[in-house]
Amino acid sequence: DTELTDGKVYFHRFFMALKPCVDGFHAGCRPYLSIDSTALNGKWNGHLAACTALDGHNWMFPLAFGFIEVEDEDNWTWFMTQLHRALGPISKLAICTDACKGLENAVKKVFPQAEQRECFRHLMQNFSKRYRGDIVGRMWGAAKTHRPSMFEYHFSKVLESSQTVGKYLQDYHNLKWMRSSFDTEIKCDYIHNNLAESFNNWIRGIKDLPVDGLADTLNGKIMKLLEKRRKIGEKLQGRMLPAVVQQVNNRTRGLGHLKVTRSSNWKGEVRDINKDNLRHVVNIEKSECTCLEWQHTGKPCEHALVFLIGKRNVKMEDYLHEY
Repeated sequence: DTELTDGKVYFHRFFMALKPCVDGFHAGCRPYLSIDSTALNGKWNGHLAACTALDGHNWMFPLAFGFIEVEDEDNWTWFMTQLHRALGPISKLAICTDACKGLENAVKKVFPQAEQRECFRHLMQNFSKRYRGDIVGRMWGAAKTHRPSMFEYHFSKVLESSQTVGKYLQDYHNLKWMRSSFDTEIKCDYIHNNLAESFNNWIRGIKDLPVDGLADTLNGKIMKLLEKRRKIGEKLQGRMLPAVVQQVNNRTRGLGHLKVTRSSNWKGEVRDINKDNLRHVVNIEKSECTCLEWQHTGKPCEHALVFLIGKRNVKMEDYLHEY
């Protein structure tokens, strides 16, 4: 995109989404986008805006990037419009951003159907400047729990701690920052915008390049990354990623505090003796547990795992979501 000043045409802003990245997002990534920008420190003092996704290994998957002069609503709306053109219609989508109002409004305009999430770390950086003490710990408890009832418990304590906190959060942080309200079909329960930080670290050493050289270098870095991932993919066998299956198998250790009472071959009650016999109901046919972690992540929670390891010839890959 260019602009006309005194009859002369100047560079204004730039967007790029490579087709292999777009195809890869549709074919193998969860419908979750992380969007942020980082300041460039070269001759052109603009910002590099980036959109990243999450693949099955929980690795950062670069989807699109661009150069904008400032982080205002006009530039973010332009960037998000180009992203929408590149991706096409998506029925289910979650978009995570920081506390930037211009970006927040742009997402609402261009992706009105998307679930808008806010990075909890950025939220707490602002929150901690106003509030101190037990209220901070309660906020973390409210954000991390998957269960709406536990969120209500912690959040009620937050509201009791201060008369102004409810209005503050409503006025300045009204996006979704609590896991319990996330759409379980997304299969991503991240409360932080860490993917954006991963991208920023990935390009840290090249941010001083001129914009044309930076775009070309990023193009090359993405090509090398996709080639590396492709080589890894060619060596994999089976339906599920071995590394993820291994992660789930590793979690089956140290579950002695959980006791199972079965009502059938696929359903039962699990008690946690370390938490006053707190009970959860597991249904492995539906991939569900009343703690809701399984539904949010697509990977069996500890209650489901202690139920599964009591069965014969269990293959953990059978209980992983396709994402």
